[in-house]
Amino acid sequence: MKKLTCLCLLTILLMSCLSGCGKAETADKKLTVTASEWWELGGEDLDPVVFSPVKKGDEVYNGYSSVITVKSVSEDKIVLAIDGGLVEPNEDGSINLNREPLKKLTLEPGQSVELASQTMDAGVHIMISFE
Repeated sequence: MKKLTCLCLLTILLMSCLSGCGKAETADKKLTVTASEWWELGGEDLDPVVFSPVKKGDEVYNGYSSVITVKSVSEDKIVLAIDGGLVEPNEDGSINLNREPLKKLTLEPGQSVELASQTMDAGVHIMISFE
């Protein structure tokens, strides 16, 4: 009888631990993504996209051969996974075409970052704000 009781308790404990696995990380914060596309003869400012609440797995940008996805999120920080050719522009606004593209970006509440595509004839500037 003791073995059966211990087995039942162990099963309940294991199931309660596993029940939290696979739940999406969510933060009751706001992530705003504003993109500005440009090309030789002009450009276009796209409407800002707001994610609130922010969830793990949200695809926050997809364009110019780049994808930005929420890798993890909490009330204290957000980690974005970046796939493609995006970098932070130089202080003068120019783009270093030789710089290693970003793979990951971490922001805390109140922080913003500007990213730019590593392109010459057309591209995008992206402003991401985590509030």
